[in-house]
Amino acid sequence: MKSHAGVAGFFAMIFAVSGARADAAAVFGQGARSAGVARADTAGGGAADAPRVNAALAAEPGTRVRIGYAYAALGLDFNGRDLGVAHVSGVDLALQGGGRVSRDVTIGAALAVHLPDPYLAAIAFRPATEPQFVLYEAPLRRTTIDFVAAARVGPVAIDGGVAAGLGVGGAGTAFTLGQDGGGTFADAGLDVALPYRFAPLFGLRVALGRAVLAASVRGSTAIDLRLDNAVAIRLNDNPLNGTTEVRVRGSAGHDPTTIDIGARVAVGGGLSLLGAIEYAVYSAAPPPSADVGIDVHLGTTPGLRPAFVFAPGFHDTVSPRVGAELRRPSPDDAAWRWAVRAGYARVPSPVPDQLGFTTFLDSTRHEVAVGGGYHLGRVAGVDLAVEIAAQLHVLTARAEEKPSASLPYARFESSGTIVHGAATLEAAWR
Repeated sequence: MKSHAGVAGFFAMIFAVSGARADAAAVFGQGARSAGVARADTAGGGAADAPRVNAALAAEPGTRVRIGYAYAALGLDFNGRDLGVAHVSGVDLALQGGGRVSRDVTIGAALAVHLPDPYLAAIAFRPATEPQFVLYEAPLRRTTIDFVAAARVGPVAIDGGVAAGLGVGGAGTAFTLGQDGGGTFADAGLDVALPYRFAPLFGLRVALGRAVLAASVRGSTAIDLRLDNAVAIRLNDNPLNGTTEVRVRGSAGHDPTTIDIGARVAVGGGLSLLGAIEYAVYSAAPPPSADVGIDVHLGTTPGLRPAFVFAPGFHDTVSPRVGAELRRPSPDDAAWRWAVRAGYARVPSPVPDQLGFTTFLDSTRHEVAVGGGYHLGRVAGVDLAVEIAAQLHVLTARAEEKPSASLPYARFESSGTIVHGAATLEAAWR
């Protein structure tokens, strides 16, 4: 039995104008193949899956283009009624190219893009006391771009990388209304910055005959919002003379550091079993709400600065995932003709017991996935394959009772279901 070991090499970049615990790809998977095994494919997947699964896959020789569409209907309940969380849908695009530099060296790169339907991103700040599913509202409706590159030299390849997130900041807006010898005048300015936040990425992939072992680490990114607005009035004999400043500070959410360890074993007859464990460091999450500060100075009126910041106190989570894939070869060549997939994941909630002013909603999520694919073969010189997947997510019922009846929503229950579907078409030039 021939064995070979490799360390997958890559660098990655994420662009997003709104952040959260998880974008759509992190919850459902990027493309139908990953979705069909409930994201248990840390040690598997195709070359086009490299940006979200394992960058080592990007070193596969050939060129691949994939386009897909995904839709998720969210039915999340609060005290027995639907909370009205918007459904999630969008287009998934992937591009991968790789080649052989020499007999022992291969290199490649891959790009994955998720484009939500209604808009490029959703940024939402709600009062922390209001009931909200903090992991499933604005987080799933944002544009993401992931780029990875990989190089393999003989049996060993070295990897490392960085992820970048884009926030919104700057001086915001300024307006001045004044008066001089020439009369009244007005001046306005707009200063908006788009600062980057960076996070490290690392990966490891070892192939040993029928078994493949893999691990990856994805650093955390918090997509922050920071805007200042100032209005100044300087008119003769005007009692409203003074300056009003409004500052908004906060995070629309948080992508935690995640550590994934997975394995794939080919048991024969075209059947492969997959397993993965994901550890998510939610405990470092910033407050998922805005800190709004207001300074008012009109004449001799003292300044005022109210602020409401709630530390979420999230827990770290460990999520086990299992999956299976059965491929049947084509009768006229060695390539696969059709495939069926299934998967299951148990995702604990990082949201702690709600004992104070916050009313964050979530519970343990059970995910069941099924999928399949059909290899059409070569059409006009292009190798084509179609794949589909469906998922059912069930959030178990969770009842909370706060220690005082005077607290907001002192007693409540939450539960819900999510139904997700995806379809992709992949074209390859080998």
